[in-house]
Formats: sequence, C-alpha cells, structure tokens
Amino acid sequence: MNFIGKKRFESRAKLMVSGEYLVLKGAMALAMPLKYGQSLTVEEKGGESMIRWKSAINDNLWFTTTILLPDFRVLETNSPDISATLCSILSGAKTLHPNFLDTPKEYDVMSAMDFLPEWGLGSSSSLISNVADWADCDPFELNSMIFSGSGYDIACARSSSPIIYEIRNGQPWHRKANFQPSFDKQLYFVYLNRKQNSQKNINGLDLSMVTANDLQAISELTSAIENAQNLETFQWLMELHEEYIGWIVRKEPVKSLYFDDFEGSLKSLGAWGGDFMLVASDRPEEYIRNYFYNKNLQTIFKYSEIVLAS
Repeated sequence: MNFIGKKRFESRAKLMVSGEYLVLKGAMALAMPLKYGQSLTVEEKGGESMIRWKSAINDNLWFTTTILLPDFRVLETNSPDISATLCSILSGAKTLHPNFLDTPKEYDVMSAMDFLPEWGLGSSSSLISNVADWADCDPFELNSMIFSGSGYDIACARSSSPIIYEIRNGQPWHRKANFQPSFDKQLYFVYLNRKQNSQKNINGLDLSMVTANDLQAISELTSAIENAQNLETFQWLMELHEEYIGWIVRKEPVKSLYFDDFEGSLKSLGAWGGDFMLVASDRPEEYIRNYFYNKNLQTIFKYSEIVLAS
C-alpha cells in the first residue's frame, strides 16, 4: 500500500462567559478559547476508498469506525450513533466542497482530545472545525448543517485569545476581546458534574418573548464585563447577568440553587445547570478549593490554567 501524505489539524475547546442563550437571537457574547483542544491527523494511502477512523481521549482509544466511500456507508463501528453523526459531518463537508474525498484512497484518521467530552467544552465544534479544515470548506456553514447553535464555538476553535461574538444579519461575526483582567487570579472555572446536552437545551428553549431591549441589555452587560477594571465591578456585572438570564429562561441562578453560602460570585455558563460555572472571589484559593471539594466538585481550574490568551 503506497503512502501518499499526512496532514494535521488542530482546534480549540471553548467556554462562553456572557451572552448564553440570547447569542442565538443576536446578543453579543464574550467567549474564551481554551488551552485544551482536539487534533485531527489524516494519513492518505493508495488502496480501497474508505476511511478508517479512530478517536482517543488523553491517549485512550474510545471510538473506532470504518466508513466506505463514496456513499459514507458504515462497515463496522463500536458506536453506531457516533458513526452516524460523523458521517453527517463528512458528507456535509463534501456537499460544501464536492472534491473532498473524491480521489479513491484509503484514509487513516486519528482524532485526539485532551479533555473529557462530558465537560461540555466543545468536542463536537472542535471536530467540525478540524473536518472543515481538512475539507477546505467554511466551518460555520458546516456547523449550521449539523447543529442549531450560534456558531460561537466554531469561532473559538479558530481563535488564540478571548473573543466578542455576535450574529449580524444572520451571519457570524467576531473580534478579539479587550479582556485581560488584572484580577484573573481571583477567577476560577468549576465543573458542576451535571452534564447538559446543549443541543437538547437549545431545542427545548422558547426565546419567542425575547425583545430587542433584552438583547441590548445583555450586549451592554457583555461590553461592560469585557472592560471591567476590577474584581468588585466584574462580580456585580456577573450577578446582574445571571439574574437577567435566569428571568429570561425561567431558571434559578446557580448560587441560590446550590451554593448560597459561598463567599463570592457564581455565574452559570453555557447550558444552565451543568457543565462549568465561573467563580469570582477575593477569598484565598485554599478557601475556593475546600468549599467545592466539600461539595464533591473537584474539577477546578484557575483562569490562567485553562484560558488561551495571546
């Protein structure tokens, strides 16, 4: 079997700090690419027209499939559901770029993540970003063919620093955020260990009553959060945002729900009720960790440990 070539692609994981839910309607959001991510390595060989795909998490193989081309028929797999989603992504990429996978070859593909999928940091979006790179197609178009999210996670996948993201006239738009908090040592991200399905969360959400004033209010809060000069102001803005979104989606803020005695501010991120929350407090790190350890929450990152900032 003749070896033809090898390609490698990388995309970042993500967290949304402000604008959750309403970003779908056009509100501005502050989002963070992370130091975690997903790589895609593709080796092309002469031979039968097929894709032999493997996926690993922290070097541990968890998913395998063999896909026959050109009709994207699954020959074998250890997860039919994941294979079906993967075939949708690959066939979508081919729709956008018809020459993709057009030459009869055997493709050995390894997708490798260095974070856990249940953390909700963008296992799907970083994969779509990598496949779009491989196929030389628009990642936002590919993402919209498969999922119904805002696309902010695709923007993060390609960014090296925090971004302001917005849907303008139906099209994704983003810029580098002016967010370099001098108080970053007082910021943490804590995993709630209540994994949410973002797609189901979005599909089950009724935003029909959201007004232009609501979108403007959240956009103004996003802008204020981006430019907050001290921890006290940042915490106040976090709490305002949490209360406003809680009122919109009819959900109780995470602090009053689970952590009402915590000395600091807490903000839900992404799909409320699971995944990560943002913690801001002037208390020592020992207090932060002990408090959440006692709640059986042990996945805790300092801001500088997880956020990618150039």
